[in-house]
Amino acid sequence: MALTIEDLTRISLVSSPEAHPARAETLFTLTKMSPDENKYKTSIWTTGNGKPRPVTSGPSDTCPKWSPTGDVFAFTRRSGDGASIMIHGGGEPWELASFKTGARGLQWMPDGRGLIIQSMVPPGGEEFKKYSEREVLVVDRIPVWFNGEGWVFDRFPHLFYVEYPGGRVERLTWGETSVVAYDTYPGGVVYAEAYNMLEPRLHRIVRQTLDGEREVLLEGYTVSAIAVEGDAVYFRGHKRERGYASHHKIYMISDGRVECITCGMDRNTVNTVNSDVRGPSCSRPLQASNGVVYFQVHDAGRVHVYKWSGELEPHIAPGDVVVDEYSIAGGTTAYTLMTPTRPKELYINGEKATGFNDWVEARALEPVKGQVERGRARIDYWILGTSGCKRCRPWILYIHGGPKTSYGYAFIHELQALAGMGFTIIYSNPRGSDGYSEEFADIRGKYGTVDYEDLMAVVDKVLEERAELDPERGGVTGGSYGGWMTNWIITRTTRFKAAVTQRSCSNWITFYGASDIGWHFAQDQHQAPPPWVDPEPLIEKSPLFSLDKAKTPLLIIHATEDYRCPLEQAIQLFTGFKVLGVEARLAVFPGENHDLSRSGRPKQRLARLRLIAEWMKTHLADQARGKI
Repeated sequence: MALTIEDLTRISLVSSPEAHPARAETLFTLTKMSPDENKYKTSIWTTGNGKPRPVTSGPSDTCPKWSPTGDVFAFTRRSGDGASIMIHGGGEPWELASFKTGARGLQWMPDGRGLIIQSMVPPGGEEFKKYSEREVLVVDRIPVWFNGEGWVFDRFPHLFYVEYPGGRVERLTWGETSVVAYDTYPGGVVYAEAYNMLEPRLHRIVRQTLDGEREVLLEGYTVSAIAVEGDAVYFRGHKRERGYASHHKIYMISDGRVECITCGMDRNTVNTVNSDVRGPSCSRPLQASNGVVYFQVHDAGRVHVYKWSGELEPHIAPGDVVVDEYSIAGGTTAYTLMTPTRPKELYINGEKATGFNDWVEARALEPVKGQVERGRARIDYWILGTSGCKRCRPWILYIHGGPKTSYGYAFIHELQALAGMGFTIIYSNPRGSDGYSEEFADIRGKYGTVDYEDLMAVVDKVLEERAELDPERGGVTGGSYGGWMTNWIITRTTRFKAAVTQRSCSNWITFYGASDIGWHFAQDQHQAPPPWVDPEPLIEKSPLFSLDKAKTPLLIIHATEDYRCPLEQAIQLFTGFKVLGVEARLAVFPGENHDLSRSGRPKQRLARLRLIAEWMKTHLADQARGKI
């Protein structure tokens, strides 16, 4: 029996492993979907005493962090817009401190006498007033909003110190800057902050004592993670050598010098492999202990953990898998791992420690990998679906977002469910994708050229090799960049008989001003000046301006609170199709954002999948038999 759409809500989401500093015990977060209540329920579990068991009742407990001595652990308990820092040391957990504007990124100080958290607050000491309670919003900064956060023009992610066990709260950072990464050291914190409103990727690394003394260690890099070990500060980042296509490398700051540890690898150290079954994660992607620094490496759809203590070597590298998170302490290496047929489970020192999703693997289909030669590039692709007949199966080309993300060896329920209905799913990593060289990922100024050609070459090869596929019954879909590419494809070819564009961009001119990242992302990706200087480069790459060539029936899926690709992108597209008399339908999800397909409310996620399946069934059906 194949997996179904409804099976999504039965999958358990295992995340945030936290190894004990001294004994063989690992904490983790377990998330369950509740379609009846239309929400997620999260609780903290432990592997202590063998069989996994819950240690908190939830329903909104995340981010467990052992104290340095391991006698207690802290975790975050969400409540509405706010959050509490809770302490568990046996018996009932108790509240250490609460934050009206939420709390995230929990970390203990090395002496165990306090914790550092991050919260979204005004730049000064004023109280934050909810936007819904104000008579007028007076805006002086961009971005005005941010996906998943809402309006952000007058609040910033800043750091707070929470004394343990007293609970006294002290704010550490101030001003119109945003803390983007941090780690603790004895007596203080090292953090990276964005300080330029117009260039949010420009960061500086600061060492600051709890008394407020600041020392700038480095400027001019983009920083995404920090780890402190002794006198060394490690960070993950880059100098924007290839703009958004740049790989994040691991650097070390020591004795005033900066050394790049991974520059010889030409692989990204960020996990960007797509999956729709990830739970809330607080695991640190960069960790250092006992003179060793640990980090992830993304290679052609696989994610492994490497280590460096003078030379690079793999630490967790079990083949064609995605090691999604990890925690290393007290002789224990705990990590979550998934494959194309198995959602994430917890592993400890190489042994599988949980089996919440064992039922999935028995029903999931195994993808078949292929490759197509494109000049000097080799394009990986995967096919999901059964064979055994001739020209009898409809197929769907799936296109990932980014463009610098990837498909690979992760579990994606959506693809499994559609394949289980009788569709063959084709998904690939065209140029622009992550997991390969920087040159491969760099399609700045080339959108709709080499990437489009790579996708069409994959389709051509699959249709040539798979006799069961009917060339006249193909669909195409994708989200974000994949939605843009879907729009681009149907304005360039009529080979697809149905299309579903999701959270897409259709007009780069309006995206430039309305998106939370618009002004710097559009300029970088298209190597274009601002539209008031010369609008033509952005118009040329906007499918809206080629809409008269589109003939493919189109379902448009969008969310009202998508601030990455704002709703107006979908409405412009829909209006154009209606004026042109081409079949189109617009499905809008109130209260959801750009991440609907990954973390939207359960009922909305199920509704979205049903819409896609029904659209494809209707338009790709075998007309003679009236079914797929």
